[in-house]
Amino acid sequence: MTLPVPSGADLLTRGLDVLRSHQERSQRTLSLIPAENIMAPLARLPFLADAAARYMFDEHPDTAAGDWRFPAGKEAAWLETGLTVPLLRRLTGAATVNVRPLSGLHAMQMVLAALGGPPGSTIACLAPDQGGHYATADIARQLGYTPVHLPGRGMHGLDTDALAGFLSEHRPSLVYVDQCHALTGLDIAPLADAIKYGRLQTVLHVDISHTLGLVLGGALANPLAGGADSISASTHKSFPGPQKGIIATRTAATGERITAIQPQNVSNHHFAAVAALGLSLAAFADRAGPYAQAVVANARTLGKELAHSGWSLAGSEFGYTRTHQLWVTHTPQPTARAAAAHLYEAGLHVNWLTDLPVGQPALRLGLAEATWLGLGAEDMPALAQIMTAAADESVPLTELAARTAALRPVPGRRYPFAPRLEGDAAQTAAAGVEAVLAEVMA
Repeated sequence: MTLPVPSGADLLTRGLDVLRSHQERSQRTLSLIPAENIMAPLARLPFLADAAARYMFDEHPDTAAGDWRFPAGKEAAWLETGLTVPLLRRLTGAATVNVRPLSGLHAMQMVLAALGGPPGSTIACLAPDQGGHYATADIARQLGYTPVHLPGRGMHGLDTDALAGFLSEHRPSLVYVDQCHALTGLDIAPLADAIKYGRLQTVLHVDISHTLGLVLGGALANPLAGGADSISASTHKSFPGPQKGIIATRTAATGERITAIQPQNVSNHHFAAVAALGLSLAAFADRAGPYAQAVVANARTLGKELAHSGWSLAGSEFGYTRTHQLWVTHTPQPTARAAAAHLYEAGLHVNWLTDLPVGQPALRLGLAEATWLGLGAEDMPALAQIMTAAADESVPLTELAARTAALRPVPGRRYPFAPRLEGDAAQTAAAGVEAVLAEVMA
């Protein structure tokens, strides 16, 4: 029997219907996945605009270097050169900022290629049992480097007594601090001091993909101020931005090394995402501090509430977390995977992972998106009650899903850390939305 081939119009209708269904679910659920966050609504507009189809190669459009061989992005260039890059430089305190990486992992590849030295050089990174990123050592090997693991102490500390000897023995060209799983920030000052006093030609780089929003908001220390030569990050975890990557450097010379390898590593750097990042930074900048503090407070409060309900969490000795993450090692369900499935049916999206530094499958929770959306510490007891009832199956999951939907802030309370547009600003925003939507619906 030959099945009918659906037409393009049928497929388009089906695709839009799936998108609509997904969007409707998103409006009644909460994401507690620490690797995800949501942009302020207006910051998403570039993905619908003409900018999403354009290249923007000219990083210096107002100088002779701006030759505009691809001129279609010229009218929108300010979104990168006048908005995104200056705001990132201001918030990071960096000498240079590079917004060309497509993601945090792509930024990692660019940093290794630019700062790792000649093939055969040694690159030091964190071990997985200290929260090191799963891909760092493998990518270093693929690029012809020899990876070694930094000496650690516990899940979140370096063995400071062993650092000088380690660096003297291995003499790495690059130390790449790749803290992917993190309940507390890693103090890099002893590492920077050991490199300095050892008179080594070692570059110190810190990947803050998970904690970018907390660093920019001052809840965690800025590695550039602590002696790092450069930092990189994805922009959609604790920072509420698009799925993108950035690199920032303490000196112009280090930034030039990054720029030098760009042509071989990235061409189209997705200009719509850069524009969305700039708008996200504008929405974030004025209340970065209160937002970052609220994220940590919410995570610590939820950790305490879950512990009181019988859940087991790592980090109890320091209040369960100093970041946006929580690691749950035991729930009323027999496995982390089963607990995650029950929570999903209750309208709560969580990670269950097998590679957390706790030696067993566990849940990894994050409070950044819920905080950006508008939940506060006063909402954490209710959230913990929903989670516990879902895990111990004491309340029907459909009823819990309704309670989760009711917990989401009403429109007037959403995005409390983003500025409210009024007067001329509101009229300008409305005109921009109308212009884009008119093209979409034409």
